[in-house]
Amino acid sequence: MIKKLKQELDQFRGTEQYHKFSLGNMRATDGIIYLFNKAECFWIGDIIASVQNKPLVRQNNCFIIWKITKEKDGWKVAGYTDCEEGGSYSNNKKVYSQKGTYTLFPFDDLGDFEFYQQGEVLLLKGEY
Repeated sequence: MIKKLKQELDQFRGTEQYHKFSLGNMRATDGIIYLFNKAECFWIGDIIASVQNKPLVRQNNCFIIWKITKEKDGWKVAGYTDCEEGGSYSNNKKVYSQKGTYTLFPFDDLGDFEFYQQGEVLLLKGEY
């Protein structure tokens, strides 16, 4: 099933609509909502929405790469940015990180997983 999920996620290009989160002003593309439903991981969106007022996230939300990583003792959600004020670029500056111990997220077959935030929108790589 997880291999099928990866193939399904790879099919998303663009979005037909933006879906509002229950927290804050965040919105998600069709692909992100599909992932959250299939992998039962709406908690990822909740974490991201809940940290939007943190200074580094707020200052760099023009483009953030969110990474969900499996670790020896659990998982980590971390956001990195390539963009700085004025449009110059740096080497993946970390803007937020959080660890946890338990998740149903399908790491074994999907591996570490990346998706993007542009402004207040979360999107899969193929939807960028």
